[in-house]
Amino acid sequence: MHEEAIDAKPFPRGMLIAVATMVGLSMLFAASASLWDFGATRIEYAPVTESRDLVFKDLKNGSVGVVDAAGQQQIAEVKPGQDGFVRVVMRSMARDRAVRGVGSDVAFRLARHADDMLSLTDLATGEVVMLNAFGAMNTKAFEPFLALGRTKP
Repeated sequence: MHEEAIDAKPFPRGMLIAVATMVGLSMLFAASASLWDFGATRIEYAPVTESRDLVFKDLKNGSVGVVDAAGQQQIAEVKPGQDGFVRVVMRSMARDRAVRGVGSDVAFRLARHADDMLSLTDLATGEVVMLNAFGAMNTKAFEPFLALGRTKP
């Protein structure tokens, strides 16, 4: 008896068409906004005043070697238990590369901007980390890599 009551009142056809139309239009609007960047927000960074391409390599003693990509010369060594922020940032970026199937040979670009912000860009994936967002103390962990091993003019 209960089933007969449901079958006697089918769902209104007009309502189904209206809902299907709204869902379809929503998907169309979302796709078009994505394709043509409608409503997208872009972050404008200050111009780069200084940069250096670096490769970070795991060493046998558990340290991380910081290598100047241009000269292939090791400029620093981050020992276990030291500079935890550098290790965390590099591990997270290495994990991102592994997920994307990108090797560790491509350099990272450490850059200082005109507004004194420091950024680290993964040249393999295009990901950018604004290091100042993590505080002045953490930013200072990366600052020496811009100057170490360079000769002054």
